[in-house]
Amino acid sequence: MEFNFVATTYRNLKKELEDELHRLLSDFEPIEFISLSLNSVVAGRLNGDPVEASRRLYRAAYSDPWSVRRVLRFIPVQINCRADVREMAKRASELLSALGSDETYKIEAELRLTRLRWGEIISAIASSAKAKVDLKKPMYLLVVEILGEDCGMSLIKKEDLFRSLDAKLAGSYFP
Repeated sequence: MEFNFVATTYRNLKKELEDELHRLLSDFEPIEFISLSLNSVVAGRLNGDPVEASRRLYRAAYSDPWSVRRVLRFIPVQINCRADVREMAKRASELLSALGSDETYKIEAELRLTRLRWGEIISAIASSAKAKVDLKKPMYLLVVEILGEDCGMSLIKKEDLFRSLDAKLAGSYFP
């Protein structure tokens, strides 16, 4: 399955999430959703850069918090592969090879509909990569999204991973 984003919402609001993504990301049409057996997660393909789509969602939630009501998280995906530990380690290593010697990263993994374990994935990726790990203040996140037999990965800056609450709080005028 080929997908370039994963989005999450509240339980049982998948249809509303899809409608909101169509409305907020109309410049990225056509947006195709992949059917998943999860009731609060969608994956799909949009036309264009998913990192830019994530930034667009951030700007919308920052400037008008009520315009983003259903999208809780939007995770851009840059590469797809099978959810096999060796293949994921190889593809992650390819992504991480773009980092300079002074740049750091941290792995964030979400495992859904799989029997793989978080620890084995993290160990395999970290041992195959030559880049430096920094768990407290990484310069980049290596985001790993596993959906059953499929895996999507991205090497992005923390601010390119859309989290609705972060954007809304950043745009609020609370002291």
